[in-house]
Amino acid sequence: MFTYQYAQPDGYHFSLDSIGLAEFVAEELKLIPDLNQWRVLDLCAGCGVIGIELSWYLPELRHIDFIEVQDIYLTYFQQNVATVNRAELNLQWHTLNYDVLLEKNWQNQFNLIISNPPYFQPQHGMLSPSEFKNRCRFYLDSTFERFIGAMVNTLAPGGRAYFLLRSLDQHGFNAFLAIQHLLQNKNATAIKLSKIRGTDVILLVKSFS
Repeated sequence: MFTYQYAQPDGYHFSLDSIGLAEFVAEELKLIPDLNQWRVLDLCAGCGVIGIELSWYLPELRHIDFIEVQDIYLTYFQQNVATVNRAELNLQWHTLNYDVLLEKNWQNQFNLIISNPPYFQPQHGMLSPSEFKNRCRFYLDSTFERFIGAMVNTLAPGGRAYFLLRSLDQHGFNAFLAIQHLLQNKNATAIKLSKIRGTDVILLVKSFS
């Protein structure tokens, strides 16, 4: 169950996958002593539910950025921040395409990234009449490959990214194998940690070298 009553668009609601991811990551990090120094990114943030949930489970976290390409979500994010009403939190919203995160000025910025990104490639299903829904479900604003690259670029050395991933085997696409290929000769590795409602939880770790 989620901890707050979240404002969100009528046309597309976040799934319990996002709630489960926040709880899972909180359990993974609960013994780390210096979380108040960490900078966190909720990537493909929607209305901000994963980052806000994580801040509830781990109140030591102070600095969370939220990046979302669809500006429709900003009003809902602002309402949710008001509901949380914790003055000690530094919650920063950015309406950005994550392609921007590949630029040099975003390098090594975050200790932790959390994300429930789109699951599908454009060719992996029938598009809805709603552009809003399509952009939530499909990689239309950028690509899966650039999503992975953005996380690698923006993680600080030793930083971690936890994100949800569908296998898409039924579409002839092994997403986790694609990640391993993308990380060849990169300073990062990825493993499968668990499943949430049938969706894989992936941990990507950036090395110190």
